[in-house]
Amino acid sequence: MSDGKLPEPSQLPLTPEELEKHHAPWAAGLATAPPADSYADPLTVRPLQPNPVQQPSPFLKPAPKAGPHQDGERLRIEPSILNRAAGSADEIHTAFTKPATALEAPAHAAASAMGGWETAFALRAAHKQWETQAGTVAGWLAQIAASLRVGANDYTKTDAAIEEAFQGIKRPRSPFEGF
Repeated sequence: MSDGKLPEPSQLPLTPEELEKHHAPWAAGLATAPPADSYADPLTVRPLQPNPVQQPSPFLKPAPKAGPHQDGERLRIEPSILNRAAGSADEIHTAFTKPATALEAPAHAAASAMGGWETAFALRAAHKQWETQAGTVAGWLAQIAASLRVGANDYTKTDAAIEEAFQGIKRPRSPFEGF
């Protein structure tokens, strides 16, 4: 890639930690990471139904009580902090991709110098594998930045969406109303 870019995959693989969490090393080549704006667990088995039921988000569960001062408190991170973290992930992405792409010229020069030897083929294959793996890392860094930005935006949208969802619900009248 002489243009200074790494070949980021169109779909990211699951992380080894995610595969281990589900005891599913067999899914390494089969399952892919969800998009940045999804909270879905890619390895959760969903029952087959004609009309799928919307699964509640695991993020809507009440926080466990850890002490007398945390009664009913939920984790909340300010959107500005999430946006700052996304900016840091972008900086890491840039800092990573520049040196990672700089290895192309030396790898091709070494392979050309070894022309006719099996080492030249091995150098080209190793560089191709390096580009693939470095591209996956770059893709994950971009995915992390996008996920942090989506999370920051969701804080403001969620409260408004919940209020809007309840606007259409009419409370049934009680026979005791007005007494």
